[in-house]
Amino acid sequence: MRYGSREIMDVVLKDKKTGEPKVYLESLTTSTIELAGSTVYARGGKGHPKLIGWDSEKDITMNMEDALISKESLSILTGSKFTKASKIVHKKEVVDVLEDLKVTLAKTPLASQKLFIYKTKDGTSMDSKVNHTISATPSTPDLDLTGVTGISVGDKLIFDYYYTSPITTQSIEITSDIFPGTYLLEGTTLWRNEDGYDVEALYTVPKLKVLPNFTIPMASTGDPTPFTFTCEVLKDTSSTAMVIIDLLEEE
Repeated sequence: MRYGSREIMDVVLKDKKTGEPKVYLESLTTSTIELAGSTVYARGGKGHPKLIGWDSEKDITMNMEDALISKESLSILTGSKFTKASKIVHKKEVVDVLEDLKVTLAKTPLASQKLFIYKTKDGTSMDSKVNHTISATPSTPDLDLTGVTGISVGDKLIFDYYYTSPITTQSIEITSDIFPGTYLLEGTTLWRNEDGYDVEALYTVPKLKVLPNFTIPMASTGDPTPFTFTCEVLKDTSSTAMVIIDLLEEE
């Protein structure tokens, strides 16, 4: 019986020690396993032909592209974890001065951080800097600009300030000394046999090292770019098997 493979694989990466799932990759666009090795030959005789070959240095790589990124999969790529805490966050905001020389910002500026104000015509150009003194901590995002030199009703202003984000903010740090780990991979896909029936194919990689090379794509045109997981298959200490494929064929 022969088979065709034209279906993506659903993958789970598990902790090698505990077997606990760390991430489910179920929106992959491609997943490929590539095998490579080295062959050396004994040569001799007229024309110096190859006589005997020895194979060695088997390398197996696995590349997966995911259409979507999750906090769990980004943690796998970076080796770091998300933490939940409030943060001091930067914000640039464009507002119009009202009739009472007041403006309402989206957030409450922090007095401990610098606040910059610029006049602008288009919301991007900084036409002139506005000198101001806002010393007290605002209790609301409503700011009174009465007495600020150079401000008139109808002016368009850029406010560059910082505020405190909610405590539910989740952050991850990509550091210089933390790298991706090694996992157990289990995957499920379908192979179709010559009779037209789909057979479940199970892939197991006992020891998969996620490499620290990845790109976070950002573009305003074209199709969304998938996130790439580049991995090396390592030899596990408990077995010589590097990749195991099980076909759940029913006779």
